[in-house]
Amino acid sequence: MCCLLYPLRNALLYRDALALAQKDALTGICNRAALDESLHAEVNLAGRHRTPLSIVVFDIDHFKSINDRHGHSQGDIAIKAVVESAQHCARSTDMLFRYGGEEFVMILRNTTLNGARLLADRIRRKVEKLECQGKRKPITMTVSAGVATLESGETAQKLFERADTALYAAKNSGRNRVCVDEV
Repeated sequence: MCCLLYPLRNALLYRDALALAQKDALTGICNRAALDESLHAEVNLAGRHRTPLSIVVFDIDHFKSINDRHGHSQGDIAIKAVVESAQHCARSTDMLFRYGGEEFVMILRNTTLNGARLLADRIRRKVEKLECQGKRKPITMTVSAGVATLESGETAQKLFERADTALYAAKNSGRNRVCVDEV
């Protein structure tokens, strides 16, 4: 029995370490490493089953000014509030990832371009109505989002690039909006 205890304990610790390596410490959602792995798998699965796959790339508009005005700890609270809002709008099968500081990606299986656009707009409207309680005054925010749907034979990288390009189109056209990349 003793000979099994240590290897079993080590295996469990290793499994926990792997899981933690794919989680964002602040928000508890998956991180960029998990996104890369999941997006490739989902693209392959959607291609094999010929089902729609969409992604939404979104970020908090002018986040640096939130940190500058309210401080980084309040910026962290704002990020958590955006994550909670996005999760509230999403289905249980939708996957949310923190891509970078205030940037997020949502993978939407079995979702058409129109469905993804509707979800992105729901998130945008929910965040726009949020009022996070800051130390001195409420923190208000908006998000911009880009949406793309997998095309036949497309790679995960190309799908992400198209959604990211749509995000920048949303930012360049005034922010607090959703833009769609239609091939």
